[in-house]
Amino acid sequence: DLHATFKSGVTLPLAKRERELRALRCLLEDNKDAICDALYTDLGRTRAEAEFYDFFLPRSNIKQLIGNLRRWTATQGVRETSLFTFPSSQCVIKEPYGVALVIGTWNYPFMLSLIPLAGAIAAGNCVLLKPCNVARASAKLQASLVRKYLDPKVVTVVGPEMEGDRETIAELLDQKFDVAFFTGSPAVGRIVAAKCGARLTPCTLELGGKNPVIVTADADVQLAAKYVVWGRFMNSGQQCISPDYVLCSAAVVDEFLAECAAAVASMYPHPSEPGAFGRMVNDKQVARLESVMAAHGGEVICGGKIDKVSRFVEPTVVKVSLGSSLMQEEIFGPILPVCSIPDLNTAIDIIQHRAKPLALYLFSSRWQTHRKVLKHTSAGGVTINGTLYHAAHPSLPFGGVGESGWGAYHGQHTIECFQVRDLLAITISFS
Repeated sequence: DLHATFKSGVTLPLAKRERELRALRCLLEDNKDAICDALYTDLGRTRAEAEFYDFFLPRSNIKQLIGNLRRWTATQGVRETSLFTFPSSQCVIKEPYGVALVIGTWNYPFMLSLIPLAGAIAAGNCVLLKPCNVARASAKLQASLVRKYLDPKVVTVVGPEMEGDRETIAELLDQKFDVAFFTGSPAVGRIVAAKCGARLTPCTLELGGKNPVIVTADADVQLAAKYVVWGRFMNSGQQCISPDYVLCSAAVVDEFLAECAAAVASMYPHPSEPGAFGRMVNDKQVARLESVMAAHGGEVICGGKIDKVSRFVEPTVVKVSLGSSLMQEEIFGPILPVCSIPDLNTAIDIIQHRAKPLALYLFSSRWQTHRKVLKHTSAGGVTINGTLYHAAHPSLPFGGVGESGWGAYHGQHTIECFQVRDLLAITISFS
């Protein structure tokens, strides 16, 4: 019983937390090849992508937590004085919530489960971990490794043996947890939010959305195309912060499309070969993309081929109108729709009338344009003249806003997701 374990105080000593974090780091370091093999089975993930995202990044985060554990969990003194509490000393004590529920997802199954898991352990919680069964080989491996390396009194894994992720998550959320952390789709995120709300359980939701790219007439078009292609087709487009659509100035749209086609040919010369480009996670996702491609009503600039047997969708760039089927829902696949727009104000207006995205990307050489877009749009994170980079900095909070998520994590912010930070202790001095 995780609640009984937490009440016993087993997870409170920093030495115990550090031992579990070091064990989690060993889990990764001892099993890098097995992890990469599972990712290839589930997603056709290239070795370089697998090592960077699901090995290097979580290991780096765990090392950062170990190195800063004492400082990030320490009691903080309050220097300011108040006539209402004088004479006294004040401090804010950081304490764990208790039992945390961490629900992972399938597109980066190790990174997106183990980083929040590490934060929950570092904060002093007991944890119930629920890997996503869509990436079945990764879920089974993750469960077996967590059970092998981590103290079962501190971390329990459920789910790989059970069918139906939504049903399992709903059943889990009917139980009592002190805090929850969910990564996944907005549709399931709403279920999690409703269940947590009914029990007044604090939760962090890392969701997604249609992430826009603005390319202005004064942008470095070749650079913009390379970054957008790189960001869009990473992990075969199955990434919550991928550029989802491009709003490109009409003055440079033809040049941008040509540069995108050239970048695709350069980066992915033989994408259909095994190990050269990722695959969709299952047949359902292939059918979904085939359906939206059949009705996009635009011009295919490059790509467009789909092989159902191997779950391969070719890196595809399409010039479309704003009313295209590709402009309605998050694509979550290797398809990049590009829309021609007359000016920056039009792009801002389009973004303002959509749900707030998890990420926004802008390519422009003018700082005035940077400031205008930042002032008049809202997103979980922004990278200017690049893609994805805002999510890679270990000390920046990563999270959504509105429909793209609640709360943020990475670095110290990961621990803060699992800590109660507002316990105020006041000591009155009579001497």
